[in-house]
Amino acid sequence: MPSIALDKQTERQLDKVRAAVRRRTGQPISRTELLERLVEDAYSSRGEVVDMFRTSQAYVADEDSGTVHRPERKLVPGGAKQPDE
Repeated sequence: MPSIALDKQTERQLDKVRAAVRRRTGQPISRTELLERLVEDAYSSRGEVVDMFRTSQAYVADEDSGTVHRPERKLVPGGAKQPDE
């Protein structure tokens, strides 16, 4: 597998996600496996991923509370295949 250069912040975030998986499941996960699963998830929701890059806001601010969050995604395992874009 080719190597991918990540900045230090992204590496730290990736390692925090790995640690959370290990704590919550009791199973270690490699960086490679985590990235493969994230890409698989993004691939099955690629229309939403493309939309994140189409708009200037990947995150949304709640007008009432001012809280910033990522829009909810509803993923259905084994859902319908999406055509390549």
